[in-house]
Amino acid sequence: MEEESECVEPVLECLGEEDEVFDLVEELQGSTMMRTRDRYKSSTSMFLLHLYRRNHPALNPAFAQEMKKLLEGPRPRGRCTDMTLIRDLLPGYSQSRPLEPLLWERVTPEVILAPIAKLRRENSKTSDSKINAYRAAIHLLFKDFERTSVWQAIAPTVSTIINGWKKRIARRRKEDGVEVERGMSALPFKLYAIICKQLAQHKLTGPFAWCYATMLWNLMCRSDNISYINLGHIKCKDDHLLLYFAHSKTDQEGKLAKYPRAVYANPLEPWICPVTALGVYLICISACVGGPSTGLPLFQGNQEDCARRFRACLCSEVKRLSARLEELGLTEENIGTHSFRKGAATYASAGGTACPSSSSISLRAGWSQPGVEDTYRRFDAAGDEHVGRVVTGLRMHHEELALLPPTFVPTASEEQEFIMECARECMDVTKVNPGVAWTCLASVIYHLDTLKSTLPSCHKLWSDRVLGDASRCARLQALLFCGYEDEATAQQHNLCASGVPPHCSLLHSLEQVKGEVVKLIPSVEEQIGRLPVILQTALDEAVEAGRIEGAPITTANLERTIMRVLDGTGIQDIRRLLVEGQHALPAEETHQAQLQTLSDFGLCPMASLPSNFMVPNMTMRKAWQHWTSGDERTCRRPWRSILPAEITDRKARDRLKRYRKIMLAVQDALPHGVWKETATFQDYDAMFDRVQANFEFTSGTSLKRRHGELSWDTVLRLKYKHSRGN
Repeated sequence: MEEESECVEPVLECLGEEDEVFDLVEELQGSTMMRTRDRYKSSTSMFLLHLYRRNHPALNPAFAQEMKKLLEGPRPRGRCTDMTLIRDLLPGYSQSRPLEPLLWERVTPEVILAPIAKLRRENSKTSDSKINAYRAAIHLLFKDFERTSVWQAIAPTVSTIINGWKKRIARRRKEDGVEVERGMSALPFKLYAIICKQLAQHKLTGPFAWCYATMLWNLMCRSDNISYINLGHIKCKDDHLLLYFAHSKTDQEGKLAKYPRAVYANPLEPWICPVTALGVYLICISACVGGPSTGLPLFQGNQEDCARRFRACLCSEVKRLSARLEELGLTEENIGTHSFRKGAATYASAGGTACPSSSSISLRAGWSQPGVEDTYRRFDAAGDEHVGRVVTGLRMHHEELALLPPTFVPTASEEQEFIMECARECMDVTKVNPGVAWTCLASVIYHLDTLKSTLPSCHKLWSDRVLGDASRCARLQALLFCGYEDEATAQQHNLCASGVPPHCSLLHSLEQVKGEVVKLIPSVEEQIGRLPVILQTALDEAVEAGRIEGAPITTANLERTIMRVLDGTGIQDIRRLLVEGQHALPAEETHQAQLQTLSDFGLCPMASLPSNFMVPNMTMRKAWQHWTSGDERTCRRPWRSILPAEITDRKARDRLKRYRKIMLAVQDALPHGVWKETATFQDYDAMFDRVQANFEFTSGTSLKRRHGELSWDTVLRLKYKHSRGN
């Protein structure tokens, strides 16, 4: 106790008297409870109205008289519903001590659940979250009047009934085929892009609604967080913007405020680019902002009004897209501000097989991970940057995910001063971070031609003096750079891409190699086009002379002659370029890269035959397999390439001729276009199945053998006999 008093006394001395401390605590509790009551006021008022309209004995008669005075008396101007009037009688709204609304001993679980049961009967789509909010509101009512013990007595029964109710609803959905998805639907990415483009073209609310929509999608947060964004909480770092949330629903104490969200530009699609939308909005409001940057909200006006304004713009746009919604299986009621948050998270996690980690998505969206958050799974800037690149609309399976945003690359101090002067004219840099203004202006100038061709001429953007000056816009566009970090301009200005997964860098390198190969295609085609003529001429001369380079025509001599001809066509140089790319080999390594055999050209050199080669007896299928694919044991090349001139033994040569006749007959029996010189083993086998019936003959002996067991030589003899008989 002494240690505790020693800790408390310095705090009291700093704050003043004890009464001031208690006033401060009461003020904090009051503000917190007021926000809670704002969320629960509808449920509590609905409960009390239900009891009042039925003259329920659980309702306090004195409280019922006060309700009667309000409901039957004169009403104030404006929108004033019954539930809004009753709110003045509830704790936190009444100036005097409120009357107790209920006779607590008469309150039962059935009394509490009757209003929500009636609501469920009237609207079968009542969500579980609404039921949970109703239960929490009634619990708060008991707590306000210090009837916690009464609530604890009936709370288990209430929870049991609600849980059983949910199970019954789930079974009914299964039996009746009712839609399973509840709440707002996730906004598809294609529909999001269409909505953003349409919102940007609105004459009056376009800049606001467009910026609000892109921020809502890219930050994956609740609508309230967007309404409370402050200009002082938007920073710039390297190739992206940083947005800080000082407070959120799941971070009431601001412990996660030090972890910003990374927001990236999209150089390919301006309508879904949050940096471009932010730049257009800041330029349009530059003439009407005021106050210090640390206290100036991004969206002007009351924060609740901002959310309501955006919902109105969204609803009007969704109505225009009703036909498109039907194609996607959605309705107007399914699309709301929360659809952006669900859609962005769904797109980031399910848009491909190389998506960001679930932890990075959960941390960005502000979803708690009980038990592991901040213990086993911590915030990491690289993970959030990866999510930021994906949700901005850059394809996660393409090299474009590694694109640098549009940025100015001045080479002289005069150019840098010119850019800052234009940024100061477009946006008030005393209220907007200079780096943010620089980055946003670069994206707007980069997409200026697209904006001019799409936005209406009466758009607020075109009243800006800088964008209305063609000469200054042309000069700014000349100072822009947008590309990859391995390009010369990026390396010269030390521009690096953050949040890029490794596979995107590999894809970019492959695209570069592809570009170099494409450049070589014309020369390769030219050399290949000349190759048949050169080979044909050289071989014709050799055959006419009967000798090759002073030696008889043999396999080895023929291969050496073909290699010499290929070497003279320049094929080696093309191969070296394909292997080396832009990097030349040293002189001593160049010699090793010379082609040595036909296989280096992708050609199959003819394998020499054994001296005792003879076609053996085998079935027709086996003979066809050797004809098309060869035999690894005796001759690795297809036997159809073996010519009788290669065999010196007369008997073996005559047997080869008979073998070639029957195999050529099989080949000729194939339908037109079926035969292919190069095919797989299975394809050749399928070819034989198509013509096998044409070569099934009766042997004429007493032996009963199936057709598939006859040798190729027997089939050839039977074929001749059959043809003579006909």
